[in-house]
Amino acid sequence: RSAYRSVDFEPGTHVVGESILPSGSGGNYFPPGTMIEFSFEVRDKAGAVLRTEPQEFVYQDNRFDWETVVEDLITVYYYGEYVRNRAVTVLEAAKENLERMLPVLGIAPTEPLRIVSYNNYRHMASALPFRSQAVSEGLQTQGMAFSNERVLLVHGFDPTVTGTVSHEFTHLLVAEAAGKAYAQVPSWLNEGLAEYGNIDPTDDYEAALRYGIFTRRIKPLWYLSSFGGTPEDIIIAYGQARSVVQYMLDTYGPDRMAALFPVLQRTLNIDQALLEVYGMDQFGLDSAWRKFMGLEPLPSPEELESQLDETTESPDSESSGAEESSGDTEGATGAADEATSMPGPTPGAEGQPAGAEGDDGQESEGGLNSPGCSAPASGSGNLSIGLGMLLLLSTPLGLVALPRLRRRWPFR
Repeated sequence: RSAYRSVDFEPGTHVVGESILPSGSGGNYFPPGTMIEFSFEVRDKAGAVLRTEPQEFVYQDNRFDWETVVEDLITVYYYGEYVRNRAVTVLEAAKENLERMLPVLGIAPTEPLRIVSYNNYRHMASALPFRSQAVSEGLQTQGMAFSNERVLLVHGFDPTVTGTVSHEFTHLLVAEAAGKAYAQVPSWLNEGLAEYGNIDPTDDYEAALRYGIFTRRIKPLWYLSSFGGTPEDIIIAYGQARSVVQYMLDTYGPDRMAALFPVLQRTLNIDQALLEVYGMDQFGLDSAWRKFMGLEPLPSPEELESQLDETTESPDSESSGAEESSGDTEGATGAADEATSMPGPTPGAEGQPAGAEGDDGQESEGGLNSPGCSAPASGSGNLSIGLGMLLLLSTPLGLVALPRLRRRWPFR
């Protein structure tokens, strides 16, 4: 998006002026690592106009002295002593993800992709977009992708950094594959692909899926255009999304997935695109996946809506269903442990090098629709905690917001 900004200065043969670009909340925000293109337009009293050639620079977080490691289109920004090796680890994760996802998405990127690696969460938190002041106790953002800016911010010393980088990097690639239709990519497809691209996955989402099946909380696929609800609803949705995308790729191959995105750009409708490429819409895909998983297919969307309307009209039935679904925390924890055989917690954060202070126990912020893929904060374990424990958390896990404004600023 282009915009003009005026620069005030005192007249003379040599002038100095300043214009400040706000990077706050909403549409004003742009992340460190954003490539800003600018030019000058100068008018004199006689009416003559001078327009300079466009120039580019990368907006950087000026709290730190940044260095880079670069290979082909990928640049990793890092700071601090003895941190280069970790930056190389981040770069290698992105490269491996790129090689894995290019045939799946059918793209050949030509524009740079930038990763800004912070040494700890406290440093990164100040660079993230402002969010709701509601505190998400025990959760913090591991990484956040910004599709239009082609930038990824990441906590480079989180023990799961390779998985985080590859997951979030996939979102940048999906955005490129979808182009103008990116808003029509449902969360189940976006997050499922991101987990397929995760080069260091855990068993957490598989365990969440088993828990969702055991407790009959698997939602219709067409209800997962965006993830919402309680924390356990969202982690179940991630497990379902990963499983559905894996099913699509195993059954129909990567060529079909790559063909889906050009059709989506043309139709701007995920059901129509699926019909053209896979011969079935979201309902058909949901039914095929459920049969593959040994589950009973759902009624059609129309029949399901009718059943839900009848349930809504019956308060007693709704109350009973809610009680069966949720239960108390202890009961839910027991069911989760039995149904999913959840793995134990993994070790805590790795040792920090010089210039990479710890997180100081800082909590993150967030809400039911807060951006960023999240993980438990320092000292609270990681996503491999029992799913029943998620009942104690007040915010969901792992939503990703991808702002879509490329910054182009002609000055005058």
